[in-house]
Amino acid sequence: MVAAYAALGEHVSAMRLIFLMAMLLALGGCEREPAVIAPPKKAAAVIEPFLQALQSGNKAKAQTYVSSAASDELDLQFATDHEKLAAAPKLTARYSSNNASTTYGKGDEVTLVYAAKHGNGWTSATVRAYRYRDEPFKVEYWRVTKRAPMHIASAGFDIEKYTERQKFNRIIFWGLGALAIIALALLVWLLRRKPHLVAAENEPESRRPATTVRD
Repeated sequence: MVAAYAALGEHVSAMRLIFLMAMLLALGGCEREPAVIAPPKKAAAVIEPFLQALQSGNKAKAQTYVSSAASDELDLQFATDHEKLAAAPKLTARYSSNNASTTYGKGDEVTLVYAAKHGNGWTSATVRAYRYRDEPFKVEYWRVTKRAPMHIASAGFDIEKYTERQKFNRIIFWGLGALAIIALALLVWLLRRKPHLVAAENEPESRRPATTVRD
């Protein structure tokens, strides 16, 4: 009887662990919505109207915010970027990275990630702006995607590699969590099938005293 109670207690504890593991696995796989942040004002004063121009389809206005080196890129990307942004609500800042640049001397480089959630999907834009000394910021790089916003690792942020790495990490996490749940479920099965393997009998062994019969 004591062994049965012990096995039952182990069974309940194992079930609790399985429940907790399942909850952690589910939470780990959920996408957390990043909070809205207050971006650097001087950089945002250029990046935000640039995104609004892309969203509204005003190419001439968007042209005023990009650097001369990025002018050709705007010609190539404008139609595609406008199509991605047109159906989305107004984008808000989610991540920011401010790096002192040594490539062009004294200057500032700011990368901002803007995003908007609509329905079950996202539209996000990663925009990098640069200024030399005290000159106004100019947009030199941008990328519009139909994905959730992602944290900026550096000025050379590669969103494609980051996305693939996040997917791989999520698969590994789910795999380890599933293996842990399977192991706990196997333990419960063993406890139910053979409780004596984990709980020893507490009843003392009774032996008859040896007697010697003499003629």
